[in-house]
Amino acid sequence: MAEVIVPAREARTMEVRKGQTLEIVDLEGQQVGDFTAWLASDPNEYLSPGHTVSSLAKLVPEVGDSILSNHRRPLFRIVRDDVGRHDLVVPCCDPERYAIDYDAPDHGSCLLSLETAIAGLELPLRGEMCWNVFMNNQIEDGRIATYEPPHPAGSTIAMEVLEDVTVALSACPQDISAVNAFNPTPMALRTSD
Repeated sequence: MAEVIVPAREARTMEVRKGQTLEIVDLEGQQVGDFTAWLASDPNEYLSPGHTVSSLAKLVPEVGDSILSNHRRPLFRIVRDDVGRHDLVVPCCDPERYAIDYDAPDHGSCLLSLETAIAGLELPLRGEMCWNVFMNNQIEDGRIATYEPPHPAGSTIAMEVLEDVTVALSACPQDISAVNAFNPTPMALRTSD
């Protein structure tokens, strides 16, 4: 087993291979991770929440569902999910979000953390490429409502890796809204053969 600890408010990367199991683990509970991936053979093919929603025809993926690339290639298949709440609609937080919506222009963001983590890897990155793992968003009267994640420490989503990919995970720094119960904490990426 290989493990990468993702400190609170930061991001890390990991190379994973087809056939491995990848786990995203919330070490302390109530934490959201912004997750993305790039095909090892072609980084212009990457995890696409929009294509995943379109092909699944649902907003929250479940055990047995695949997470797709921007070319609709299955990259991962969910094999276990302790939480069952995820967001494939909202792009990851970015400097503009904090400046415009929270009047906090100097606040850290998942986009900045991910950019730092992949620096030098020559990988394309945009906020809409990220899947908000464990995010407790609900659709209410056609609007998105964000609630504190109810899941405890150790909660995990496990996925079969279907292609060789580089993955990146940000332990979301949001402490102004309920996204992380106002308290960002660390996460982990774990692989096993």
